[in-house]
Amino acid sequence: MLHVGPVNTKGGIASVIRLLSENPPDGWKAETLATHVEGSNLAKLLCWRKARKALIRRLKSNPPDLVHIHTASDYSWWRKKRVALLARKAGVKVVIHIHSGRFDEFCRMGAGDEVKKICSMDGIEVVTLSQVWHDRLEEWVGDSTIMHNPVDPDIRMKNVERKKNQILFMGRDDPIKNAGLAIKAVEMARKTNPELQLMMTGIDSSHALATPYSGQGWLNALGWVSEEEKRLLLNESAMLLVPSQFECQPMVVLEAQACGLPVLGSAAVAEVVEGVHEVSSMKTQDWSDIIISTNFENRKI
Repeated sequence: MLHVGPVNTKGGIASVIRLLSENPPDGWKAETLATHVEGSNLAKLLCWRKARKALIRRLKSNPPDLVHIHTASDYSWWRKKRVALLARKAGVKVVIHIHSGRFDEFCRMGAGDEVKKICSMDGIEVVTLSQVWHDRLEEWVGDSTIMHNPVDPDIRMKNVERKKNQILFMGRDDPIKNAGLAIKAVEMARKTNPELQLMMTGIDSSHALATPYSGQGWLNALGWVSEEEKRLLLNESAMLLVPSQFECQPMVVLEAQACGLPVLGSAAVAEVVEGVHEVSSMKTQDWSDIIISTNFENRKI
């Protein structure tokens, strides 16, 4: 089995690929092929060209039994549809695993016919992450197989004391993650409880969102942290904020729940993961009010 996607990048898709490739089904061996890198557009293009050449060589000389494609929307789909076509031309079966929280919008905005054509080909099966996404995408991808994202068994609740005033935000530097809302909500909540602290990963202290708070002491922009640091933050924090505009099945929420960490999430998050305390609006005041009213001494909201 060959997993194809953003193998070495930061974020949830890479975590899923790593877990699946390290734990293949009984009787299977798994390998990976990276089609994306972080960096300039040129670096991304060169990575894709290298991956395409490697895939063509592999399909000619020693084809895998299955190509498992991990895709988002936009340019990710543009690359992955070519992988699917190359694999099918070589007679290799394909799984298309859809991770994007905007894939329905992507289809409605003009890509739907192409998606439908590719996903309906013989030898291609589609995986969606929840019943919500199965139903939402059925018009274009057909009757997909529902498979929830796996969680690393090493990420679990540990005997670590919760810091009742420590709030956590984890997410890449992308506007849809709404890091700015998380900052503003905690800043507003601090007017009632000045002991509140916000720990942020994915954004470092030089980021434009963080620099206005430099030296104030309550906003800790950590950048990307190690797996060990991430597990500690998930176990010692009092609440995770996930105010995303769009989500498919965020790994950080699943990992937080595995650690017993309460999650305060937007409607986009709550509809795809059970057990999330939903904030139905994107107003800073609403998020601040719920942060203030939450009993931080309790593990559950």
